[in-house]
Amino acid sequence: MPSTPTLQVVREGATCPACTRPLEDAVTTTCGHICQLCLLLPSQMGAQPSGRILLCPLYQEEKQSEAPMAPVPLGPLEETYCKEHGEKIYFFCEKDAEFLCVFCRESPSHQAHTVGFLDEAIQPYRDRLRSRLEALIVERDEIENIKYQEDQKLQVLLAKIENKKQQIEAAFERLEQDLKEQRCLLLARLRELEKQIWKEKNEYITKVSEEVAQLGAQVTELEEKCQQPASELLQDVRVNQSRCEIKTVVRTKTISHELVKKIRDLHRKTLALPEMMRTFSENLAHHLETDSEVITLDPQTASQSLVLSKDRKSVRYTRQRRNLRGSPLRFDGLPAVLGSPGFSSGSHRWQVEVQLGDGGGCVVGVAGEQVRKKGDMGLSAKEGVWAVIFSHQQCWASTFPGTDLPQGDIPRAVGVALDYEAGQVTLLDAQTQAPIFTFTASFSGKVFPFFGVWKKGSCLTLKSKPGSQWAL
Repeated sequence: MPSTPTLQVVREGATCPACTRPLEDAVTTTCGHICQLCLLLPSQMGAQPSGRILLCPLYQEEKQSEAPMAPVPLGPLEETYCKEHGEKIYFFCEKDAEFLCVFCRESPSHQAHTVGFLDEAIQPYRDRLRSRLEALIVERDEIENIKYQEDQKLQVLLAKIENKKQQIEAAFERLEQDLKEQRCLLLARLRELEKQIWKEKNEYITKVSEEVAQLGAQVTELEEKCQQPASELLQDVRVNQSRCEIKTVVRTKTISHELVKKIRDLHRKTLALPEMMRTFSENLAHHLETDSEVITLDPQTASQSLVLSKDRKSVRYTRQRRNLRGSPLRFDGLPAVLGSPGFSSGSHRWQVEVQLGDGGGCVVGVAGEQVRKKGDMGLSAKEGVWAVIFSHQQCWASTFPGTDLPQGDIPRAVGVALDYEAGQVTLLDAQTQAPIFTFTASFSGKVFPFFGVWKKGSCLTLKSKPGSQWAL
């Protein structure tokens, strides 16, 4: 068996851990011990030999239930061999976390430590790794499941976006087609009017030309008569007098009354066309750039004199004050309620239907988050309220001081548009689109939709979706 310098040193100074004699013709078993003289044959242990398999006497009692261990001749020193003793590594010290050969294991430095075979020592680590692996697999599967669900959500959203794109394309194509049809219709009517004008013009020119020719002939004849001698002229004086009489000429109108009426009617219809197109374009841009909010009424702020619907979309006045739990957010000096959510940026709009009882009134607008809710409160911009008050007796804006507005019919629906950055609150009649009043302010903090209503029979109802029929 070939020897190496390291192995030679080991053999010269080493003894067998079983018989304590110097090592001779040493071999190693799977337990890590090296010797040959004291290794036991299976026949010595009462077993029938099946080949020359040697057992280590140090571990025969511990490993009696296991299969016999065949000696393995020492091979070339590799990474699995002890660098100090040249022995194959079979043990692991759990305390020092070191790999040990048989000599390292028997050394005093590891006698009191927990030392086990590599396969046994590695098992807890394998178990921990396997446990961690299983946890990671579960976590990976959960993440993949979440990823799949989110991918599904994104696919749904993308499908909705694609569908919306198709709807928009179809809507604009229909609009473009309608505009083309109206354009062709208007141009066709104009061409028809143009033909009629040319026709009546030609007829007029023909008639006038005939009249001019007739008058020209008469003028020439009379000029010739004027040149005749007196005796000839007097001979036919009666005829000449008849020819000289001035006849009333009935003037033919250039264009008929019916054609003039058609031209005027079409002119009135097309006169407002540029303004209509500009308004449509501006309204469309405003509609797309403005957030349409879903506003609800906040029950925590509602006065005890107000009753809110279950869906928090409607509020009505009641004479009997309800017994509600006290709240610092609740109005107690004014039958008012705030809307939700509040806004601290952006453009927002909402719409409310108005129904007033006999002698009743309402207030619609916005209020700052610091508006006073307890005791007597004033409805003014100074108090943090930008709103319009409607009643059968008067209508005024809550500027400071207040601004009286022209008294007219109470609007059936009021639109409110808030532009936070521009500091503007605009109210208008949602049905006629007539502006009611525009506030200019400098907002700080949140502002909330603000509503108030009084007298029995008075009610305000928020529209579920602000309609496109009203615009600024």
